[in-house]
Amino acid sequence: MIMSRRITLSACSVLILIFLITLGGCSVSENEICFSADFESGNLPVIKQLDKTGSAWELALRDDNNNTSLPNNFRTWWYLRADNVPVQKKLSLEFSRLGFPYYFVPVYSYDQKNWHYFDENDVELMSGCNVREPDTCRLVVRARFTESTVWIARSFPYTTRDLAAFLSSVSESPYLQVTTLGQSPHFQRPIQLITITDPATHLPKQTIWIHARTHSAEVGPSFVLEGLIHAVLAEDALGRALRQQFIFNIVPMHNPDGVILGNYRTNASSVNLENSWLFNFGSPYLSSAAPLENRILNGNETAGMVSIMKDRQAPVVLALNLHSSNSDPDTAAFFFPHFGSDAKYSASEQNLWRQQLAFIKSVASHFDGRVEQPPLEGGSLFLTSYYPESWWWANKEDAVNAITLETTYGRAGFDHWITQDDLRSLGVALAKSINDLNLPHSGNLNVANELSVFRLPFKPEIYQRPPE
Repeated sequence: MIMSRRITLSACSVLILIFLITLGGCSVSENEICFSADFESGNLPVIKQLDKTGSAWELALRDDNNNTSLPNNFRTWWYLRADNVPVQKKLSLEFSRLGFPYYFVPVYSYDQKNWHYFDENDVELMSGCNVREPDTCRLVVRARFTESTVWIARSFPYTTRDLAAFLSSVSESPYLQVTTLGQSPHFQRPIQLITITDPATHLPKQTIWIHARTHSAEVGPSFVLEGLIHAVLAEDALGRALRQQFIFNIVPMHNPDGVILGNYRTNASSVNLENSWLFNFGSPYLSSAAPLENRILNGNETAGMVSIMKDRQAPVVLALNLHSSNSDPDTAAFFFPHFGSDAKYSASEQNLWRQQLAFIKSVASHFDGRVEQPPLEGGSLFLTSYYPESWWWANKEDAVNAITLETTYGRAGFDHWITQDDLRSLGVALAKSINDLNLPHSGNLNVANELSVFRLPFKPEIYQRPPE
């Protein structure tokens, strides 16, 4: 049985707020709408009825773990169920206290399997949003539903059960192995490692490290990984080449506790795992003060990042850190490269910069240009922080191309709002780029000024903040 926080909030009286924490679902009369989140990844906003007829509701987003000390921009995710919804009657759902100022379109489902965007004409971002003043940030959805039970979410949910179902679907492959690195601290759920390679191939190999879902409700990377894994396992020329050349080590869900709880960015202790890779120079191991989830990924001599870093037979050459970013609707997926080509950077720093630009350009070429142009300079602020890329640089410098990829929630370079299959296609583009590049030498490629592969104009605002 999945252990999860089960929250039911019944909004059934005019302008009265009722808070319930139960183990069950809604229990109300058949004519009253009831909102609940008694399922994995469920996150129920604070519900307030705005009219006497039950046609207008405010849903004020909660902080992760109801921790009001967290930054406003952490307040992003919701995933709820509405029962006793009047069919074909227009409802107004006003999502307030948004942690970001960008227009977006949420999704809904009648079965928790098939998800649909609301009609863009039915969704309005109210003007005057200032994230520093949470009550100013509101998105209103005015829609009619065809069934009386509906699930509504910020984006396509992807739970630990979804991951288990996907892994079951590929479990018969002789090239795939799933092991457990450790147990999450709150719910004791496995933090899994997927290893893919061709065990019959004894040629020298290189290792690819990928981890995702550090921020628990950044769901895009899970679909990206499905596309990449299918490409690597495929019985075609690409799949065979990848399995013969590489060992893929993939942690698909870094923060399962946060996923189960319905948090957006933090774990069960309200810790942002992304900037908590606490390490000391001279040792590859994280400090005992680092969150357990990070120490589990960091690993030991036999499993995790330390062991693959020390493997001379199959040296790690690429480390991808997968996230999702709240952005303008027309912002496509983008990377956070580091350093630059300026003489102020050392030879190894410039070499990492060139490797990263080459890889970004390759991904864009395989994704029909739907990757944002990289900045003119990535900078070195990450060196004074505790990100995964900071750890890789401290231990391997330019021998490992360690970089963050951010998917986005909007149209993302398409003529429609991005779908799960679009995200899976990005995973295939990553697989093709890994196959294309002779990674240890890709830094010799002069691609800094070759921008024709990018279909979108440069957006400097994307890079004015470090990844979090």
